[in-house]
Amino acid sequence: MTKPFFEDDYAVIEFDDTIPCVKVTLRGVPKGSDHYQLVQAKRLELMAQEIRNYPKLHMLTDSSSAGPVLDEDIMHFRDQVMPAMEKAGVRYLAIVVPTNKFTQLTIREMTQEADIMKVRYFETLRDAKQWLRRMTVL
Repeated sequence: MTKPFFEDDYAVIEFDDTIPCVKVTLRGVPKGSDHYQLVQAKRLELMAQEIRNYPKLHMLTDSSSAGPVLDEDIMHFRDQVMPAMEKAGVRYLAIVVPTNKFTQLTIREMTQEADIMKVRYFETLRDAKQWLRRMTVL
């Protein structure tokens, strides 16, 4: 079952207990860096709330309809958000990538320095969810 946590024009953040994961769906572009960082803070807030009940909590980002973000947002995700997820115990991040090659490169740049977490990229939400479910039983 999916429980909504946060929603605005750019992002929907919800918890899916069938995997279990924090799912973030991004559409278009954020209104600015403050907005982008607010969405990421909400992601981390839900993660902190749910990881106590689900030690094998995963992350799922559906960026299939997302546009590019600013360089400072790339650095914020890479330097702040990814380490916070790893420190909390998240080990798997599935990302559904958009068709836009530039945005795909940006996403890879944001996640390339993951130390502990395994990051995989998918063309469909279905494939991403299937992979995360398989990682739950490991």
